[in-house]
Amino acid sequence: MIRVLNVDGQKLTPCLLHRAWREVNRARAIWIDEQTIQLLYNPFSFREYRKAALKRDHYTCLWCGRPATTVDHIVPSSKGGSDLPQNLLASCIECNTKRGNRSAFSYLLEKVLSVPNSLKLCYRIIKAKHNHRRAN
Repeated sequence: MIRVLNVDGQKLTPCLLHRAWREVNRARAIWIDEQTIQLLYNPFSFREYRKAALKRDHYTCLWCGRPATTVDHIVPSSKGGSDLPQNLLASCIECNTKRGNRSAFSYLLEKVLSVPNSLKLCYRIIKAKHNHRRAN
């Protein structure tokens, strides 16, 4: 098990080695020593960001229009996308699972005929991609 410290240096729940490496590879944590990582973000903020994105999108999946209970990262976190609300959109579990790690644009092209508000979704994708490029 790997010790996990938050941004203030307080101990959090330990994690497995592969999870520690994932956080470090995504530039969300740094190694302090062989057994310890320190997070560079507050993991508890994601709950608030998730709630904000769901509320902003009226708890409606932007991919299909059904009720949304999850959020989808426009730029996937596995590709360096942030957990900030501007990179999140409300999504139903089915659409979130089907999209997986694919590009938001390619998924939009697959669903273009069934997306209730494709212009709004397209704008969000472009804006998130632009913000992601500026941050890197």
